Amino acid sequence: MEEEPWQRVLPVGDAALLLEFGDRVETAVNERVHRVARAAQQLIERGELPGVWGAIPSYTTLLIEFDPLTIARREIIARLSLRLAARQEEASPSRRFLVPVWYAGEDLEGVAERTGLSTDRVVELHTSRDFRIFTIGFTPGQPLCGVLPEELRVPRRGAPRAAVPLGSVAIAGQQVTIYPTASPGGWHLLGRTPVIPFRAARRPPVVWSSGDLLRFYAIDRARFEELAAASAAGEEWLCASA
Repeated sequence: MEEEPWQRVLPVGDAALLLEFGDRVETAVNERVHRVARAAQQLIERGELPGVWGAIPSYTTLLIEFDPLTIARREIIARLSLRLAARQEEASPSRRFLVPVWYAGEDLEGVAERTGLSTDRVVELHTSRDFRIFTIGFTPGQPLCGVLPEELRVPRRGAPRAAVPLGSVAIAGQQVTIYPTASPGGWHLLGRTPVIPFRAARRPPVVWSSGDLLRFYAIDRARFEELAAASAAGEEWLCASA
C-alpha cells in the first residue's frame, strides 16, 4: 500500500485534526498538502465525509474540521487514505495570474542596498518567475507565496510599520505577499498593485486560491492610477489562465 503523504496526524480540540506533511516551506511539500486537500474536498462534495465541514490547507499542514458526533477522526483518515490509494482525486490545475506592480515601494532602494543589486535588477528578479501561493492568510485574500530567488532574500524589517498601504507588494525571507487591506506589516515594500484581492460582495470574495501562481510585471505610475481607478469603480479586470 502506498505510504501516506502526511507525516503525523494531530488532534486539534475535539472537532478538528491536523495533518502534518513536513517542517519546511517547500513547493513539493505544499503540493502534497493540496493533493490531500483536493481529495478531502471531493469526498465532502460527494457526501462521503458526513460531518466534515472543510479542509483548510496551509504551508505544510491541512486542518480538517468535523462534527465528532457524526464522524470519528479514524474514519476521516481511513476514507482519505482509500481515496488517495485509489488515485481517484481529480487534478485541479493551478491558475496563473499576471499581476501588475508599480515598483516605487519605500523599501525598494533599501533592498537593493542590502542585496548588493541595482533597483532595476531587484525588479528584474522579482518579475522573472512564477510564485506559488502556499496559503491565504493574515488578512482576507492575502497570498503568501514563494519561492524568491536567493539573491532577493532579506529578513523582515527590524521595526514593523503600523500601517502598510492597500495593494503593497512585499518580500521577506523567501516569500512574497500582497497586502489586500491597509494593515500593520514588517515586510519590505517593493511596490504597489492596483489589484483588489478581496471584495466582500464578490463570489468568491477572494480572487485567487492556495495553489495558484502569481507572476508580477512592472507598470508605470500612470498605468497604476488607471487600473486603480477601474478597480475602485468595481471593475474586475484581472484575468487568470490554467
